Amino acid sequence: MREDTPEADCRGPEERETGRKTERWLWSMDSKIKMEDAFSESDVKTYSRGDTISGTVVQVNDNEILVDIGYKSEGILPVAELSPFRDDGVVNEGEEIEVLVTYIDEEKGTVYASEKQAVYEKRIDVLEEAHRAGEVVEGDITSEVRGAGYHVNLDGIRAFLPGSHLGSDLPSAIDELRGKRIKFKILELSRRDKNLVVSHKVYVKELEREQRMALFDSLEKGQEIEGTVRSIVDFGLFVDIGGFEGLVHRSEIAWKDLPVPPAEYKVGSTAKVKVIDFDKEKGKVSLSIKRLRSNPWDGITDRYPVGAQVDGKVVSVTDFGAFVELEQDVEGLVHVSELSWGHPDNPKDVVDEGNEVKVVVLGCDESAHRISLSLRRTQRDPWEDVAAKYPRGQVVAGTVTKITDFGAFVKLEDGVEGLVHVSEIDWGHVNHPRDVLKEDDEVEVKVLSADPNERRISLSIRELKDNPWRRFVDKFAIDQVIDGEITEIKDFGAFMKITDDVDGLIHVSEISDERIGTPGDVLTIGDKVQAKIIGINEEKRQVRLTMRNLFGPPEIPVGPPPEEAGRGERERSAAGGRGRTRRKERSGRAKEKVDRRFLDDGGHEALSMRDLLGDSGLDEDQE
Repeated sequence: MREDTPEADCRGPEERETGRKTERWLWSMDSKIKMEDAFSESDVKTYSRGDTISGTVVQVNDNEILVDIGYKSEGILPVAELSPFRDDGVVNEGEEIEVLVTYIDEEKGTVYASEKQAVYEKRIDVLEEAHRAGEVVEGDITSEVRGAGYHVNLDGIRAFLPGSHLGSDLPSAIDELRGKRIKFKILELSRRDKNLVVSHKVYVKELEREQRMALFDSLEKGQEIEGTVRSIVDFGLFVDIGGFEGLVHRSEIAWKDLPVPPAEYKVGSTAKVKVIDFDKEKGKVSLSIKRLRSNPWDGITDRYPVGAQVDGKVVSVTDFGAFVELEQDVEGLVHVSELSWGHPDNPKDVVDEGNEVKVVVLGCDESAHRISLSLRRTQRDPWEDVAAKYPRGQVVAGTVTKITDFGAFVKLEDGVEGLVHVSEIDWGHVNHPRDVLKEDDEVEVKVLSADPNERRISLSIRELKDNPWRRFVDKFAIDQVIDGEITEIKDFGAFMKITDDVDGLIHVSEISDERIGTPGDVLTIGDKVQAKIIGINEEKRQVRLTMRNLFGPPEIPVGPPPEEAGRGERERSAAGGRGRTRRKERSGRAKEKVDRRFLDDGGHEALSMRDLLGDSGLDEDQE
């Protein structure tokens, strides 16, 4: 029998009632403790670390947020564990939220949770599958990592986009990128390290490869396509024809030669092209613009026969002439010699780019794509009446246009120039025309001759001056000793200045009584010396001087001694006819040595410089 039965209870009614109340209270407390223990054990098992659960925000504090997750106490969500992609990081009370259990403090009965880890775990499975399958993912660029790249939101998971993998089709400025929905390929993914790297560049390349393969499958030679100019280089144009860039070489832009692509083509402009070749394996497409129309050089000789006068436009001017456009892609050259009847130093002195001109066709070569033109032949030839306008002896004014070693060219009128030879500049010796004249000088000249057939006019400046030779002959005579200055030294002798207009030559044999190698061994330019006149040739304007025997009697060459002459005569008589022949030869040689036809009244040889110097001396042409 139980002790608590009525039969065993000896207590009074009040005691028994008190006992029953105590028992009921004890039983209630014991039941409550057991239920709480059971509830606690059940709750810990239900919410394990790593579980993703839903809850309601009940309180928002500065550092943490309390979330009702159906636990005996609210879960604690640190503000730092909110999803990084919340607008301004704001969360409101009463908001439904998904969190992941990160830690359970069993002693305190506290659960710690993270929203960003819940989002990460929810999306990472999808991204892992996309990474394995090589699929494309989409996301928004949210911020810039200075000097490295960008942060990307892949629908709740932050990824890193290196700057080098942005791709050429996107701008680099974060202000232009922020908020853009962009496609990526996943390069790296590590759930453990929470490392996720994406690339837009790889996505673009794969897309281009797919488009290129599809394009090559659809290409045909001769196909005409509307494209977009993507880049311009010296050797041609790269044109996008639908996800792939083909090359239009500069030789395929126009039917004329082009050193570089014309300025009319701009990056981004549209261009119609024709497919002339492609290689699917090498990934190359050759395009042409000029082949969209027929070759204008076909039948060119019929349209531009020799002698025809046509209209054109100057499109370029070079050092050697001007190019004139006759029609699209057909240009002819006007050589500098055909620009005018004159001799322009620079073609730009005659024409400029953009000038509308009339030209005459001189030649047309269809195979070589060349046309020779003339501008001057559309104008009157000024040489037609040169002989009448510039007769011999006429004095005219002109402008020095060019100076050379042999003389100066003087412009008499447009297209007509004459030459003043260096010997016709002055009566005296002129080393170089530049010593007397300079370009653009206005001068008066005398016409010596005019030949319209050869297009030559010979002019003289010295003919308009007094002849200093006449004054010289009147003032000086042979055997006169004069003072002068050495002005020039040659191998064959030295020139001495006698007057401002007349120089004399001291031959090397007349410098010293002793044998010398060259005049430079004895004389130098600028030396003041005395010399005697031993020959004057007025016709050739030459004076011969000597520094030997200045004040003694003239040296007259003599023949052989009388006895030698008599012996020779006897020998010649004995030899007969053969001796007479040798006598004549010796007599001739003796005459060459002392020929009195070349002696003046004083007994000096009056040979000219040409006679003295032979081929090595001055001659009339070289003078």
